Formats: sequence, structure tokens, C-alpha cells
Amino acid sequence: MVTGNRKSRKNGFDFIIEILAYMAGIIILAITFAVTGSALVRYLGFRAPIWTLQYTEYGLLWFTFLGAAWLLREEGHIRIDTVISRLYANTRHKVEIINDILGFIVSVAIFWFGTLHTIDLYQRGIMEVKGVIVPKFPFFLIIPIGGLALAIQFVRNFLKKIRSKPGHGEN
Repeated sequence: MVTGNRKSRKNGFDFIIEILAYMAGIIILAITFAVTGSALVRYLGFRAPIWTLQYTEYGLLWFTFLGAAWLLREEGHIRIDTVISRLYANTRHKVEIINDILGFIVSVAIFWFGTLHTIDLYQRGIMEVKGVIVPKFPFFLIIPIGGLALAIQFVRNFLKKIRSKPGHGEN
């Protein structure tokens, strides 16, 4: 997990994923206020805004993809520590490298198919017909962006692990 002595990152790709993570946090706050406000309005006997559920759904998609690369960099993704922690340092190192390779492949697939889907939605002019009628492609644009950011971070993790020795930095 994250340690307190991690130096501040202010440039390059780290800066980009920091910005994406802050955007994810802002979306989480907006969802929180929108849902709370909607519930309060309903409690007071009024009709809640029709757009709340629709935009909350897309907010969930957006904050997931906005924060994924940052969370990967911070080693915050879910892991099966009970299994991995029982492996020898050399084996654990190899498993983590394989994990980065597989993660990269999946991220590239997310990027590729997300891009194709977003372009298709744009070209065909598909509209989201729910509470508010809006073009659908902007909501799905985050999938290729998040997939690309994840792929880049998996490559960074892979290169870092290739350069390090097994057991380096462990408690």
C-alpha cells in the first residue's frame, strides 16, 4: 500500500493520473450531493430531478475509469494477499510481473474496444433516451481514456519490477 515517505509526483504521466484522480473525487462528491439532494427533495414531498439517476449512472462509470490508473500506481487494487504473501520472494516477483503483463493486455483490449464503441456511437449519432435526451458517445469516451491510462501504468509497473530484485522493498 501507500507509504508516508512516497515523494510528491508533479510531472509527466504522474501529473496526468493525479488530475484524473482528482476529477474522480469531484464526481464522487457530485454524485453524493445529487443523490442526497434528490432524496431530501422526495422526503419533502416534491418530485426529484429526473436527471439524477441517469447522470449518477454515468458518474459511476467515469469515476471508475478516471481513478483506475492512479489506484494501480498506488497499489490499491484488490489482491489475494493470503495467497501471494505465502509465495517465496522470487516466485511472488514473477507472479507480479505476469500480473502486469496480463493487466496490460486487458487494458489494451478495453482501450481498443472502448475506442471502437465510442466512435460507433458518434458516427451513428446514438442518443441516450432516458430522463434527459443527450448524445451517448461523450459518456463512453472515458473508457478508452481510462484503458489507455491503465495500460501505460501497467507498463510502468512492469518496467519497475523488471529492474528491481525479488523481495526488494518488502517488510
